[in-house]
Amino acid sequence: MARVQIFAWSADRSQADSEYSRVLELHRDHRSTLGHLPYAAFEEARSRGRLIVGSVDGTVQGYVLYSTPRQQTLKLVHVCVGEAARGTGLAKKMVHAAITANPDRALITAHCRSDYEIDGFWHSLDMAPTGERPGRAAKGSVLTIWMRKIGQFDLLESALYESSRPIAVLDSNVVIDLYVSDQMDRPDREESKGLAADWLVDVVDLAVSPEVSFEVNHLEPASERQRVQRNLSGLVALRRQDGMRSLASDILRRMPAELTARDRSLRSDAKHLADAVLAGADYFVTRDETFLAATASWSREEYAIDVLRPVDLLRTFIPPSAPTEFRSGQLESVGLRWEEVTASSSGLEEVFVEVHKGEKGKQFRKRLHAVLARPASARIDLLVDERGRKRALLSAEVRGDVLSVAVIRVARGSLGGTIAFQLTRYLRALALERGATAVEVVDDVVDEVLRAALVADGFEGAPLAVKLGRHPRAAQTESLETPGAVADYERKNWPQIVLDKAVPVRIVPIQPRYARELLGFNDTLIQLRERPALGLAREFVYFAAPKMRHWDIPTRVLWYVTKDPRARESSAVRAVVAHSRVLDAEVLDVQDAAEKYRSLGVLHRGEIQGHAIDGKVLVLRFEDTQVLDQPVGKRSFDALLRKHGTTTSLLTTRTGAPGLFDDLIRTQPGWEAR
Repeated sequence: MARVQIFAWSADRSQADSEYSRVLELHRDHRSTLGHLPYAAFEEARSRGRLIVGSVDGTVQGYVLYSTPRQQTLKLVHVCVGEAARGTGLAKKMVHAAITANPDRALITAHCRSDYEIDGFWHSLDMAPTGERPGRAAKGSVLTIWMRKIGQFDLLESALYESSRPIAVLDSNVVIDLYVSDQMDRPDREESKGLAADWLVDVVDLAVSPEVSFEVNHLEPASERQRVQRNLSGLVALRRQDGMRSLASDILRRMPAELTARDRSLRSDAKHLADAVLAGADYFVTRDETFLAATASWSREEYAIDVLRPVDLLRTFIPPSAPTEFRSGQLESVGLRWEEVTASSSGLEEVFVEVHKGEKGKQFRKRLHAVLARPASARIDLLVDERGRKRALLSAEVRGDVLSVAVIRVARGSLGGTIAFQLTRYLRALALERGATAVEVVDDVVDEVLRAALVADGFEGAPLAVKLGRHPRAAQTESLETPGAVADYERKNWPQIVLDKAVPVRIVPIQPRYARELLGFNDTLIQLRERPALGLAREFVYFAAPKMRHWDIPTRVLWYVTKDPRARESSAVRAVVAHSRVLDAEVLDVQDAAEKYRSLGVLHRGEIQGHAIDGKVLVLRFEDTQVLDQPVGKRSFDALLRKHGTTTSLLTTRTGAPGLFDDLIRTQPGWEAR
C-alpha cells in the first residue's frame, strides 16, 4: 500500500528547497488545466503558509495552493495531483489539511473553466457548482464557481436543524420544476409548483442535497441553468457527511436489481437520499417514478424517511382551513368545462383511482357503473381543461331533500388543490338550484386535499355533510357579535347573509368593463362572457386609487357600477350589482401590487398604473362575491343612501352604515318572505 504524507510546506523542513522545486515542476507539467499563475503567487503562498504538499512513498506528487481573500472564505487557487498518484485520495487529503489549518473559515471555493471537463474531480471533493462567471481566455471561456460549506453552521442551517418542523429534501427534478422559466417544457411541473404555496413554509422546512447543484450544472440552456442556480440560494443545502458514500452504496443494494441495471441515474438518486437520511430528514420529494418504485417498500422501515411525490407531501400537510395557495385566477385561465361520462375507461382510472386510500381499479369501475345504471336520475360529469386534461370527476343526484355525492375526485397537482376548494361551493350552488336542503358526500375514498376543502367549507361528520339554507335562522346568528364572527359564519354557510349586525360597509364605484370581468355582472348591454365550468371564483383582488387607505377588516363591499360611457343615457348601468367581503386592504407600489397579485386580479400593469397616485395603488382582496338577483338602480339606491346619511355622489369609495347593506339586501326577491 502506498505511503501518503500530507504537510504544510515550510522553509524549516530539511528538504524544503527540493519539495518546492517539485511543486513548480508539477505546475509546469499541468499548466494546461491549472491555468497560468505567476511565480510571485507561489512565493507569496509559501511565505504566508498557504501551500499544502502531498507525497506518495516519499516523492512529492501533489500540492494545494490557496488564498483567504475575504473573511470566512478559503479559496482553492490550485489543486494539483500528478498522474502517478491519481486514485490515492491525495487531493481530498490535501484539501482537508487546508481546511484544518483554517478553522475560522466557513466556506471553501474554487473557480474552474467549464471546458476543462473535470467536474467529476470537484464533485469527488464534495464541492457543488453554484454559479458561473466569464473567464480570461482570449477566445472566451466560462468559469464554474464551486463551493462547499465548512466550519460551524450558518444561520440558515442552524434554523433548519433547530426547527421543530419536519424536513423535506427536494430532488433535482422538483427543484428544476420550481425555478426554470415557463419557456422550458417540463411535463407535469404544476405538481412541483404546489410546493411554492405560502402556507407550506409554516409546517415543513424544505432543503436540498449537495447533489442537486451538481445535476443542475448540466442543465441547458445556460440561461435556465443560471436561473436555477440563483434561486437555489433560497433553499438550505445540507452538509455532506463522511458516511454518505457508504450509505449510498447500501441504499443502492436495496433497490431491485432490474431497476438499477436499467436506470444508471439511480446511483445519483442514492446519494441524494443518503444525504437526506444523514441529515435526519423526514421526507425525500421526487417526481422520478423509477426512484419511487425502487424505494417504496423499505425507505420508511429501514431509514425512517418517506420517499414521495410533491402532491403527496402537500396532502400530508394540507391545513385544516382553506390554504392561501388558492388561486381563482388559475381556474379562469384554463377554460374548464364539464363533459358527461357515459362509460368507464382506463383514462379515468389512471387519474382518479385513489391508490393511497387502497382503492383498486375494479372498485372504482363498480362505483361508476352503479351511477351509470341510473341514467334517469344520475349522471357522471368530467371536468376538463382546454387541452383535454382531466381535472375533476363528479356525480351528484338529489335523493329526497339531500344532494347525494356518490363520486367526487380531483386530479393530482397544485391545480387539483384549487379545484377542490372550488368544488365545495359548486356543490352548495348545485344543491340549492335543485331544491335540496343538504349535501352529503357518500364517496368513501375522498382524498385528503378534497377532505380538507370540504371541512373548511363546513362539512362535518361521517359521511361528510352540510345543511343548507338561503337564509339564516335567528337562533343560529344571535350569538355573532363581531364582524369576524359574521364573516366566519357566512363563509361556512354560503350563500346565507347575516343582517342586523354592526359589520362595516363600503360602497366602491367600478366601471362596467371591470364589473363584467371582476364580478361576472351582465346586463342587456353586455354579452354573457364565457364563464368557467365552476363559475364560483371565491377570491379576487381589485386595484383602485388609494384615496381611502384605512379599512376595517372584514368589511362588506357594495359594488356600484358607474355609467357606461358607450351606452345611451336611458340605458346606462348606474346600479349596485353585487356585494363581497373584503379580507385585506393595503396600499402598495404599482410594481409590487402587480407582482404580488398578478394571478388574482383583472387589470394589466398599465391599467393599474392608471389608478395610482404618486406610484401607489390600493389593493382590495375580497371573497364570496354574490351578484344581486335584481340590481338596485341609482334612483332607488340614492334613496337608501339619504336614509342612512350618506352622500349620493359616488365618484369615489364611500363609507356606509351597516343598515344600508341590510336595507339593500331586503330589496331582493325572496327576502320579503322571511
